[in-house]
Amino acid sequence: MYISNPDRHHMKESIIEAVLGVWGKTAEQHLIPITGRSMFPLIRDGDQVLVTHGSVGIRRGDVVVFRCNGTLFAHRVLNIYEGTNGTTFITKGDNNPQFDPPFGNNEFIGCVIGIKRGNRKMTLDTAAWRILGWLIAVSALALAKMHLSIRNRDQNLSERQPNQLTTFMRRGMRFFPMIVRKVVFAPFCWWKNDLFSQ
Repeated sequence: MYISNPDRHHMKESIIEAVLGVWGKTAEQHLIPITGRSMFPLIRDGDQVLVTHGSVGIRRGDVVVFRCNGTLFAHRVLNIYEGTNGTTFITKGDNNPQFDPPFGNNEFIGCVIGIKRGNRKMTLDTAAWRILGWLIAVSALALAKMHLSIRNRDQNLSERQPNQLTTFMRRGMRFFPMIVRKVVFAPFCWWKNDLFSQ
């Protein structure tokens, strides 16, 4: 999910850097419009996200805004590594099959603490949303690990001469992670829609 900016091709990188630098020094929160479906069902195309600047206090499961190749993205933190080169964040859109490239504090913009959809607002800076975000992040990591093991098993099966059984198993293993993902996100969608309708 990327941050909407119809003039992004015309805007110089130095101007974006200056605006982000001033924003960071004011320590204010800003509403930023969103386009795309990479964070669906939590964030939808046309929503606005309330972002607070900085990476202090970021945890696994938080939705953050970061810069990648001159574009701003809002995705969920799956893991945080502290190393000799500083902090490295691993993120992924809830609706994306791939992980984002790892990035550090230099690319980090801020944390999404709320969502505005039309006239309705929802805060993500609560214990319930942090727990739910953590569960989504952990399940995404578990599904990625399971997908890798299925892919490795699939490669082992493809080395053998294919028959009806191996073809059936290969197709079934491809769809199993998608089914698990739908089951994990279904209660979340119902609960979130109930919160937005209040």
